[in-house]
Amino acid sequence: MRASARSLVVMLSLVVGGPAVAGKKHRNMKPAPGTAADQAAHDKTVGEAEAQAAPGTVPAIEHGEGSLWDFIEQADGEVPEAQAIEESEELDEERQAEAAFIATEATDIERTTTDTGFYTDPAAVLGPALPDPADDPLFLSLVDPAEFDIPVEINDSVVKWMKYFTGSGRKHYARWLARSTRVRPLMYARLDAAGAPRDLVYLSMIESGYSTHAYSRAAAVGLWQFISSTGRMYDLRVDWWVDERRDPYAATDAAIHFLTDLEKRHGHWYLAWAGYNGGPARVSRGVRNHGTTDFWTLVDKNAFPAETDNYVPKIIAAAIIGHHPERYGFTGIEFQEPVALEPVDVGPNISLDVLAKCAGVSVEDMQHANPHLRRFATPPSPDTTRIYVPQGQRTGFLAALAEVPPEERISFQRHKVAKGETLGRIAQKYGVTVRELQDVNRISNPNRIYVGMELVVPVQGMPTGAAVALASSAGGSAASSTPRSTKVTHVVQRGQTLSTIAARYGVSTSDLKRWNKISNANKIYVGQRLSLVQAQSQWTRYTVRKGDNLTAIARKQGCSVEELKSWNNLKTERIYPGQNLKVRKR
Repeated sequence: MRASARSLVVMLSLVVGGPAVAGKKHRNMKPAPGTAADQAAHDKTVGEAEAQAAPGTVPAIEHGEGSLWDFIEQADGEVPEAQAIEESEELDEERQAEAAFIATEATDIERTTTDTGFYTDPAAVLGPALPDPADDPLFLSLVDPAEFDIPVEINDSVVKWMKYFTGSGRKHYARWLARSTRVRPLMYARLDAAGAPRDLVYLSMIESGYSTHAYSRAAAVGLWQFISSTGRMYDLRVDWWVDERRDPYAATDAAIHFLTDLEKRHGHWYLAWAGYNGGPARVSRGVRNHGTTDFWTLVDKNAFPAETDNYVPKIIAAAIIGHHPERYGFTGIEFQEPVALEPVDVGPNISLDVLAKCAGVSVEDMQHANPHLRRFATPPSPDTTRIYVPQGQRTGFLAALAEVPPEERISFQRHKVAKGETLGRIAQKYGVTVRELQDVNRISNPNRIYVGMELVVPVQGMPTGAAVALASSAGGSAASSTPRSTKVTHVVQRGQTLSTIAARYGVSTSDLKRWNKISNANKIYVGQRLSLVQAQSQWTRYTVRKGDNLTAIARKQGCSVEELKSWNNLKTERIYPGQNLKVRKR
């Protein structure tokens, strides 16, 4: 494997991303300004300023401040949720570790294999077949190519990446193994149906670490790290509302289609993988210029960039270790539960909380099951959107959804952040809380919004004159000059009084008496039917978070616990994460 100065510069400056077409993968990549130390200092300064400010009080930033998240926000038009940030930072860290590994050209096998914990107890796994580690530290003599349904060759390049995954890259590989059991079953089912090799799952492993949420600096997303143009080419929807690159089912189907097309075009899986990484046109040009279809010969002839040179042996190394992880000391892994979901096609304009309630799960679980939904609702277009519900719940979900009136399925509109705006100012404009805007838009840092960012805003609680219809994806909206109101009939229950009923619906006791012509003090009786007019614009919604209790929520919202219970018809103070509470705006 060559290690020219140019190759090392390329590897240190580019981050391994997802599939590219015609070499355009890194075309829009924006390098961070200055050195790594400059960037760290910049991020530290910004972070300290944000930390000292009250939530939602920092003005929207302009594009181009240089961090990974500034780049992603500019490329994809949203601030990623916490899980995307965590998994993307993991991926970025691993890519930097790979670049450092390549730069040092580590060759000291003995040093690598004597790291603490390298082998937990290989003798217990291999028994009498265990080779002498002094002669065969990576157990290469035990590798049987017949075990694999992809071509497996062992050379110095493959050995190099086996050293990385069992040495300095061990913690990353262990994390990927833990995630593997969550997504591999669905991958295997789709690979089998397409007649494609099962071991192609290792391409996803090195692309994303089996993360549905991961972004790369090359603007690639999801399990198979598609850039948007390639994703759309293979029928993945990528727009403001939906990003199917995050959908493990749809993205896996697209990756299989893309990879099998490449294998048919180039005639060998190694060249197909090279095309997935560096672009099929580059592979075709290399084959044509050098008169060979042998990947290793093309590497020797400098037909590919350094990233692609390393891509193929990395997949092979990952597969060799993945077939026998215990052999290489990967024991005690806390494997994740497999995804157990089934697809359902639903109509437009349905809030995520409504979908969650109909499926009988929390909003957080619904988000995890549907990472491709970028906003807090299905798109407003007339087409259906595919979502996923827990296995076995499809029939019950559809029945529950059919019971929800159309006017109760959606309650959001769009807002484009202008220069100088803060999240707090936007929240005040629409009569909602900063916390609500954070929850609906998956914003972990309320002081980290940017000019041009589009927010989904809850309609409940909007002030007089504010728009009450969700803007279409083309930018249209409907507006109303007066707040909406609803006529409600309430049947008096035992123990209720006029004041508790008034508090529940956010109206005054005097109005309640006037509407029902009650003149005899506050006398009402069980079973009495009261008419009232409830102004919807007086209400907002609070989604219960882990660790919340009614006392803390009441304090945040400026109301009493009894009012919260009355507004939401709660018999006890028991609440659960993901539950939506109605709160009257003061």
